[in-house]
Amino acid sequence: MPRIDVLNALLGKGGFLDDHPHRGKYGVFVRSPYPHARILSIDASKAINEGALVLTGRDFMARTIGLTEREGAGLETLPLAVDKARYQGEPVALVIADDVYRAMDLAELVDIQYEPLKSVRNIDDALKNDSLVFEELGTNIVQSQVIEYGQMPNGPREIELSLYWSRSSGNPIETFAAITYPEGSGVTIISNIQGGRAIVTEIERSLGIPIKHIPVRHGGSFGSKFSLIRYLIILAYAAYKFKTPIKWIETRTEHLMASNSSGPERRFRIKAYFDGNGVVKGLDISIWEDAGASRGSGQAFKPLGILAGPYKIRNLRYNATVVATNKNPAGAFRGAGTPPHTWALERVMDAIADELGIDRAEVRRRNLIDSFPYEAPYAYYDSGNPRGLLELALSRNDIFSLMDESTGVGIAVSTDPSTPQGTEGIKLSIKNGKIIVGLGFGGEGQGNEHTAVKLVSQLLDVPMDWVTYEYLPSDESPEAFGPGGSRMAVFTAGAVLGAVEELKTRLYNKAANVLGGNITYEKGYFRSSDGKRISILELGNEEVTFTYTAEAKIGRFIAYPFACDIAVVRYEDGRFKPIKHVVYLDPGNVIDEELVKEQIIGGTAIGISLALYEAYRYDEDGNLLTLSLGDYGLPTVMDIPEIEVHIVPSPSPMTPMGVKGIGEVPVGVAAAAVTNAVEDILRRRGSKVKIDRVPIDPALLT
Repeated sequence: MPRIDVLNALLGKGGFLDDHPHRGKYGVFVRSPYPHARILSIDASKAINEGALVLTGRDFMARTIGLTEREGAGLETLPLAVDKARYQGEPVALVIADDVYRAMDLAELVDIQYEPLKSVRNIDDALKNDSLVFEELGTNIVQSQVIEYGQMPNGPREIELSLYWSRSSGNPIETFAAITYPEGSGVTIISNIQGGRAIVTEIERSLGIPIKHIPVRHGGSFGSKFSLIRYLIILAYAAYKFKTPIKWIETRTEHLMASNSSGPERRFRIKAYFDGNGVVKGLDISIWEDAGASRGSGQAFKPLGILAGPYKIRNLRYNATVVATNKNPAGAFRGAGTPPHTWALERVMDAIADELGIDRAEVRRRNLIDSFPYEAPYAYYDSGNPRGLLELALSRNDIFSLMDESTGVGIAVSTDPSTPQGTEGIKLSIKNGKIIVGLGFGGEGQGNEHTAVKLVSQLLDVPMDWVTYEYLPSDESPEAFGPGGSRMAVFTAGAVLGAVEELKTRLYNKAANVLGGNITYEKGYFRSSDGKRISILELGNEEVTFTYTAEAKIGRFIAYPFACDIAVVRYEDGRFKPIKHVVYLDPGNVIDEELVKEQIIGGTAIGISLALYEAYRYDEDGNLLTLSLGDYGLPTVMDIPEIEVHIVPSPSPMTPMGVKGIGEVPVGVAAAAVTNAVEDILRRRGSKVKIDRVPIDPALLT
């Protein structure tokens, strides 16, 4: 079924931020050229004398807000640097002028004197505490927590792995963008922030003024645009202070330097205890998370929802240490911290198999959860059949027959903590001859609007062209969070089911007044016993709102999808090239199969890319070297293989319609399967090298 939410975008009528009319000024940020430096003075007089409006941290009367559960960047530090710049590209001043090019010229006139400081370049630097990112803390360790279940066994066998997952970037197709303008006693914001309806409250708490948010199409996000909140605070305050509308669109280099939304950078030390058959008896996992110039990272703790992944391991210890460095702060990026955990668990399974000389698939088979529901110490796994997915993958003789000295095949199995508990509301109305689904979030591109419209069409038994959707401003929307945490299948289904039932009740009462009491409903029409009928579109305007609430049984996640991947990688022309990737995935019941496949393909492509291509890189002084997509290593379509998707549903008994979230689970399992495949090539060529980091260095075979 063709998606109804993309036609206007394809025709250039997508409703992106730049499609909105703007009569006002434009903002440009003056940013620190240093990763770490004292700000000695800021002289904006030349720019102001030339007509600029300038906002600095000392003019900026925002309040900090403590860490929240959300994995994205928050407001625990001020969004404009005041006394010290803590990462390269950190905004120090906002320059506002009549057009963007004039603002860029005037920004160069702002004279900022810096005293460069020693950079905290990485986790090792941070732990030395020779230089402090936040001097007032007295340490670079900003969070630490130990969680234990059961008791670590004493053998009989054990191995220890040291692993590293590199820093990455969300790189949405459209970068951050916003228009802010004063209205009444507060400010109205038009932006592509993720979760705009929910985040309005945080902005109001920070600035102490009323805020209205109008969502637009995002041009992609997958967590990264949660971090736009820090820029919205600055832009909203500037519009309020200077009483003028302001427009800002982030450049690609700005995004790479200073988005506040880096993906996780994590170092692992894992001890695994197992018996002679490869059955794991305990996992002792220590991680060190590089949060950049931030006081915390929720990404380090989301893996608590999948500590043992798809495996029945009950003795677990998770020791997490989050450190601050002079890098772009961490935010939320597709999975918000679970992909590296999945990758690390699969590295453990591979290492155990190699240690015992057992087939890697067999070790997984012996450890996979085989009975559902499964109550782990940390979560309630609602449904699934990971062993069945593994068997389907292993039956692919056509794939395994491709193996030769230059071609490796790898497998991996995973789950992900989809659908964090919470609420989501929609407004369902009939007006102007249409049924309209009102959503409290902007479109990211996953097709959530299409899903909502399709569900309304099915549940009301009317043609899809009777139904459309609209994005609601924050003051008209019911409580809404929107996409995040693979939650939309569950929460959209729940909200739409409730809203449709309430709407049908109201329409029945209206129709009964028109046709009489003995009526029936079919395909959008009420019919009376004497043959009269009336369309639901002819009963006048109607409007209902419904908010769906769901709570987890254990922990904070509700439904668990499972996946098994097969990756085929070939070594040629001095590099590892993925040539085929097969996914078997359990999304619960499927609302729209094509949308599900699109999500799986997109997440799989990211996992492949993180394993082979993408990474932030720095010089010896901590200066960022990846200032463009070419430097960063973002792949082209030619670098991603054919991705074959098979949907194998196990309906969830915990959710409306038995659905599960699947936006994030494909990432880590794809990276793990690719790593397994590359190691297969190394083994075939007689190498004993074990891959302990991503992206994988192509020089391993030179």
